[in-house]
Amino acid sequence: MNYPIQLSMFDYSKSYFLPVQALRDPAMEYVLNIESLYELLEADSETNGLSKTILFVEEQDRLKNTAEIKEVDGKQQIQISLNFCQFVWAVGLYMITYFDNYVQIPFMDAMGCNSHNRKANPMEMEFADDSFMRARFMLHKLNRESFFGIPNICDPQIFKEAIGHANGCFLGSLAMLFAHEFSHNLLAHTQHQSTPEKSVEEEKEADKMAVSLLLDALEGDNGYTLKAGIAILMCSLLLLGEDSIDGGSAHPHMDVRIDYVMNDLDLPQEDQLWGLVGSAIRLWLLVYGGYSIEEDMQ
Repeated sequence: MNYPIQLSMFDYSKSYFLPVQALRDPAMEYVLNIESLYELLEADSETNGLSKTILFVEEQDRLKNTAEIKEVDGKQQIQISLNFCQFVWAVGLYMITYFDNYVQIPFMDAMGCNSHNRKANPMEMEFADDSFMRARFMLHKLNRESFFGIPNICDPQIFKEAIGHANGCFLGSLAMLFAHEFSHNLLAHTQHQSTPEKSVEEEKEADKMAVSLLLDALEGDNGYTLKAGIAILMCSLLLLGEDSIDGGSAHPHMDVRIDYVMNDLDLPQEDQLWGLVGSAIRLWLLVYGGYSIEEDMQ
């Protein structure tokens, strides 16, 4: 997992910004270059009233939204929270760095298969932990200034590998987020009022359709990075807070949703992405579920 896109130049002359803004345009260019997705988007804009414009919204207070479809000037428009994008990027950085340093390397050492003698990197973990903490503050209040001190994510001089992983996974996360919202329109969910019960089923349908729309890309050269990004998106939705596990009245329970989506990716049973989402669930349980460190160690 590294840089599967050519990163564009970003205007760093602003005083403060959300670092993920630098990835927004090249990431969407990658998403819309997924041929099957683009062709359907073109057709749907003609027949189902979907705007070709994707709007990124920067929330001025705490992070409240993820993505949604709103009617604007008689057309349905996909709107994505830039704040949530920053949160997803930080979750990707944190979860991959955590899993690599605290799960994969110790496991390889214990099994005697660490042939390259890889070592945990405490500085890298501290950077990932700090970035995740800054992102979690967004759940209460937006503070752009807090992100100003992190390395340039388009041209990182330090933590290049960790940032490269986060950038690559963000690409997959954004593709899934976009494909999910697009699927709601494609499946005509936006054409009627839904009850909470029906909305839960529609969310499952949109997840399944989104994965199917990305199928060609999932089997391509950067397919595994895309799968990792989808897993990171699921982790991010889970880690939004204490109430996120139940999905609310209009979404499936997050553990159920994660299970459905991960199974749709058709991963081998031993694939490390199962361990990645498992680590996110354990993290949620430790923070919000009354799960103790001692129980976790057992």
